Formats: sequence, C-alpha cells, structure tokens
Amino acid sequence: MKVAFLHTLAANQILFDVCIQESQLAKFADVMHCCAPELLEYASGVGFDAHLANQVAGQVRALEQQGADWIVCTCSSIGRLAESSLTHHAKVLRVDRPMAQKASQAKQLTVLAALPTTIEPTMSLLAEYRVDIEQFANVRVIDVVWQHYLAGDLATYQQAIANYLDQYCSDDEVVLLAQASMAPAMKLLSEVWSTKVLTSPSTCLEYLVGQLMLPSEQGERDDCSS
Repeated sequence: MKVAFLHTLAANQILFDVCIQESQLAKFADVMHCCAPELLEYASGVGFDAHLANQVAGQVRALEQQGADWIVCTCSSIGRLAESSLTHHAKVLRVDRPMAQKASQAKQLTVLAALPTTIEPTMSLLAEYRVDIEQFANVRVIDVVWQHYLAGDLATYQQAIANYLDQYCSDDEVVLLAQASMAPAMKLLSEVWSTKVLTSPSTCLEYLVGQLMLPSEQGERDDCSS
C-alpha cells in the first residue's frame, strides 16, 4: 500500500512528516510526497478555473502512475479539485474532509483561516454535511499572518495564531483551523484547547489509518471521499 501526499507548500511536507511519525501510518503504508507550489500560486493569483483543474488532475494522475493507492491533498484551497480528478484505482482525499465531518457535529462552530482563498472551499465542504452551515459557522480570517508563513517565519506565524485563539476564541464551542499549516500553533497553547480545536493533519491521519486497517471491501463502503 502506498500513500502519496500532494502539497502546495514545502513547509507542509515538513509538517506532515512530523505528524506521520506521530501516527501509525508507516505501519500500514509506504509514504511519498509531492510538492507543487504553482497550484496554490495560480489559485491565489488567478482563481479556480479549468486550467487549474487540469493542472491539479495532472498531478493526481502522476502520483497514481507512481503507484499511489491513496492520494491526500494537504491544501484546503485546491482539495475539491483534487477529489474531482479522475483516477483508475487510487482514492483521493482532501486533508480537511475528516475534520469537516467531525466539525459538523458541533452545535456552534468557528472557522478560522490564515488565507482568504481557503474560506470558500472550506465552507463548501462543510455544507456537504450541514445544510444550515451559514447559520451554524462563524467565519474569521486572521489578518496579516500569512505573510509570516510565506517569509518562512513559522515561529511568528504559529504564535500569532495561538495568540488569536487565546484572545478571541476562548468562549467558542468548537474551532476549526481551516489550513493544515495552522496546526502547529496548538503546541503553544494549554492542553484544554485540544478538546475544542480541530486540526486537519491529525484528524486526517487518524481517519486514513482506520481505513487502511479495514478489510478492502468495507473500506470502500466507508470511504468518506466518495
């Protein structure tokens, strides 16, 4: 079994390497990484059009040709395009789908993002599980923090997210961090936050390991990417 991770940011590969080491994934599958920053650059600069969809589909097909049985897109912005890509046998999963399923069970949800282009794809995904998503979720973008990420100043980026959570989200029931890159900020907060904040890397890997442990036929029936 081989699992491929499609990243649009080099730092996400480092992030997922750490998360994979902390999970049981390596017991069940070989892992490979592919980084295609041009996909997010195009989405942010031009938008979501047919050209971008073809670019994403090309990356997905290439990973399948390299033997991937599962392809996980770690970019929330292009996750929908990745899942829409046609494959022969590989299953494609956007990293935030398992998290969205969990989030849909909350009575009230705060969606927190560091990049505005993430909001629409995230809300569309949540709407697949909750028809009342507009009333259910409070959406916020943490202004100016993304520039720290692009500059490679991950410490400042993560601290700014942690500070925002501490100052503005302490009374929120459940907080969803819309981007995988935001997850490390949790290590800067007290343990109490772990019960109310959802992050996509750990939730996705937990789901993926569960699927790989299932008999193949049951795994196909339970596949949340279908």
